[in-house]
Amino acid sequence: MYETLEHWKQYKQEKEKCLLNRIIINETVDTIIDSIYEKTEHYMFETGRYTETNDEFFKDQVEYVNEVIKELNNRIKNK
Repeated sequence: MYETLEHWKQYKQEKEKCLLNRIIINETVDTIIDSIYEKTEHYMFETGRYTETNDEFFKDQVEYVNEVIKELNNRIKNK
């Protein structure tokens, strides 16, 4: 499968690097999503339109989060 021990070591290092990259990406994305939910919640209450976290609040929050993600995608595409 591997011609030499060096090939095996190189393969193992590349695989570990890919795993590390996935971990970093996943953790970063989770942090960004958490932040989006926290910020939308903050601004939704700040506007005075919402006074409690009921079904309407959560439905609207999902819509706001989806719009934020769309805007982020647009900004990334346009760079």
